[in-house]
Amino acid sequence: MSSFSIHDLIYQVGAAETQNTDTAMQSYAQALDRVRRAISTHHGAELAGVMASPEAEQRLRQLITRYLTQYHIAIEGIPSVADAAARIYEDMAGFGVITQYLRDTRIEEININGWNRLELVYPDHIEYRTEAFLSPADCVDKVKKMVQLGGEVIDGSHPVVDSYIGGGTRISAIIPPCADDTTGAVASIRRQRTDSITKEQLITYQTATEEELDFLSLCINHGVSLAVAGATGAGKTTDLAYLLSCLSPDKRIYTIEDTREIYLDRARLVQTVTKGEPNPISANDLLKEALRFHPTHIVPAEMRGSEAWTAQEAGRTGHCILTSLHANSAVDAYNRILSMCVQSGIQLSEGKILQMILEAMPLILFKRQLPDHRRVYAEIFEGTGIQNNTVTGHTLYRYEITDTQTDKNGNVVCARGLHRRVDSPSDALIERLRYGGASRKDLQKLRKDG
Repeated sequence: MSSFSIHDLIYQVGAAETQNTDTAMQSYAQALDRVRRAISTHHGAELAGVMASPEAEQRLRQLITRYLTQYHIAIEGIPSVADAAARIYEDMAGFGVITQYLRDTRIEEININGWNRLELVYPDHIEYRTEAFLSPADCVDKVKKMVQLGGEVIDGSHPVVDSYIGGGTRISAIIPPCADDTTGAVASIRRQRTDSITKEQLITYQTATEEELDFLSLCINHGVSLAVAGATGAGKTTDLAYLLSCLSPDKRIYTIEDTREIYLDRARLVQTVTKGEPNPISANDLLKEALRFHPTHIVPAEMRGSEAWTAQEAGRTGHCILTSLHANSAVDAYNRILSMCVQSGIQLSEGKILQMILEAMPLILFKRQLPDHRRVYAEIFEGTGIQNNTVTGHTLYRYEITDTQTDKNGNVVCARGLHRRVDSPSDALIERLRYGGASRKDLQKLRKDG
């Protein structure tokens, strides 16, 4: 007996009878348009509810199959009604060709550079695709659906939006009029790790050394705040999650994120997000509220604006702050925090604000992605003073390039190096760790000659 369903038989009959009916063999775009119009006209409720209801999803799949067979629709290059229905369903309720890439956990980033240009970023390489959406309008439609999942709306009045697709996957999208009509939409979709990276993995990947990781763990467990700085894609959120996993069980943690990207299983953990229905709340509001929860550690997962002032205030009043931000170097990270504090409207000199930032956050971990896509702790920097409104200090650890490989055009494609200890922490930092409860043995290890 054949395993074909009655729908498959009807579908194949439709293909065979195209010469005898008014329904010729159709392109996929024509078939999608016809089925979409039929369902939108007669079954709008099923289509509207498919995002939230499994029953509506099943109903929509059944309707697609029904209309394919009822109208004897045969599609070029698609041999069965099951394959045709699955593809049409993804285009109507899903995200078209993007769906398969969203399901591929190896992909870290999906860049939609236009309706027919996709860029897929893997940990060790980048791939490009020209088979993408059906048209510029279809590209805009799919991007709107993705943005909607995060409770945001993107349209002609609000053509630039940051949102998220489920937990841990962020999307930044632009549609016309800010994107060209012939391009459709442009978007960057970034997936965060839902599994925690381990100390062993960081050492194996040569991201950091055991000594560096032990030093960072010692600092955050004994009250020394730090910020993870780097460019987009450097892996800052992954490092925040790792550092939080190093905290002892008696620490009470309060996290603030746009959408949940840090996954920890801890009893003394309060996780908040700024995006939600019906009334989103700002990161600064949640940061102020954090103080009422008596946390030992406050984690503004990424500082972007005036919440930086509240964060440094909390860091100077007995709380350990762990955060991240975009910056080009460790010293530049302090300048970025300064500019964000100024956004709060505080009426103090830049030198005074920098001094307060240093007191609150003496350490910067600068993360860098190398040409071969490896991520390394490029520098661990301690800020110790202010000179001419510029932070001064010293590098404790640095990654130094020792060898490079180039392609035929002379571009560096691989950079190898070594992590090296450069200097010891200042007496002030060691004293801070001492009062935070660090053992004499651990403190002795920090001395350059120890």
